[in-house]
Amino acid sequence: MILALGLAAGCAQPSQRDSRAAFDDGFAAFNTGHWQAAYDGFTRYLRSNPETASRGEVYYYRGEALVHLRRRDEAMNDFQQALAAKPGQPILDFIRVAIGNAYYEEGRDAKALEWYDQALRDRVPELPMDQLSLRAGVSLQRVGRWQDAEMYFKYLIENYPATVQAQEALRRINATAFAVQTGAFATAEAARLELARLRQKGFDARIVPASRPGQTLQAVQVGRARTYAEAQALAQRLVSAGFSILIVP
Repeated sequence: MILALGLAAGCAQPSQRDSRAAFDDGFAAFNTGHWQAAYDGFTRYLRSNPETASRGEVYYYRGEALVHLRRRDEAMNDFQQALAAKPGQPILDFIRVAIGNAYYEEGRDAKALEWYDQALRDRVPELPMDQLSLRAGVSLQRVGRWQDAEMYFKYLIENYPATVQAQEALRRINATAFAVQTGAFATAEAARLELARLRQKGFDARIVPASRPGQTLQAVQVGRARTYAEAQALAQRLVSAGFSILIVP
């Protein structure tokens, strides 16, 4: 989204032109994925205009640049600064989603859902509803709210059927628990060998059908965990016993 900063290029004073140039540099770099240059441009702009009416938007964009630079604590601080500036829509919900995403990527699903819920109450047209619906659904599954997750997956499948997010929703829909998978094998013999190895180590394992494009597989899984935290605890036991693992719904 291009911001209307209220600086008319033709009649701006030199300091205003320098300020606008700093923002333009930052925004151009942001749009081309040059995150350090974006951060630098937005920082110069904020230093020269600390009380600008558009600081909420600029803090949001700088925060997103910091996310890509893997400076997550600084990014979260910028998102909080953006909120404090009381921006209008749709920037307000972009900020809420950004904070939710930060918690989601840390595995703090309950906190992610708090922020996603705030954004979803407004549901402004500019929101990335395909990504947001998937992440809300995944977080709901992780905290054990499987039935609530179904609503988001169905919405995603019905409204964004051609997206990769819809494909992931199709994989997850109708699930009611997590399992820890130690392998997916092209032959039944290989799957039975893995099953025997797990049972020898004291794990109650099973073989279930699985697939990848153009191939039918035999997956070997352990456990039925209501929450992701329970599945992680089981996964750690399997890793300690020498198995490679993947947590799947």
